[in-house]
Amino acid sequence: MAQLSRLFLDMEELSVFGRYSVRIDQTIVIEPKRQLTETTFRRIQETKPVIHHISIKDAGVKPFLEFKGPYRFKKVNGVLVFERVAS
Repeated sequence: MAQLSRLFLDMEELSVFGRYSVRIDQTIVIEPKRQLTETTFRRIQETKPVIHHISIKDAGVKPFLEFKGPYRFKKVNGVLVFERVAS
């Protein structure tokens, strides 16, 4: 898994550091170094039920990695999962 240094959801920065991977189906999986609080998780789900654009800054890659959505967000055992949904 690559190292994540910055994460933007629809141009709003989410303070998360950790490791990430992108699956073949464009699902993005993020394993944060520190757990996301329940308050932050609920706030994201309420304000962004569908995420249209995700930007990831990888410490080893110069430009941001850009992913066009729409994506749905969930948390599974402390791991953040952004799944593509049909538009």
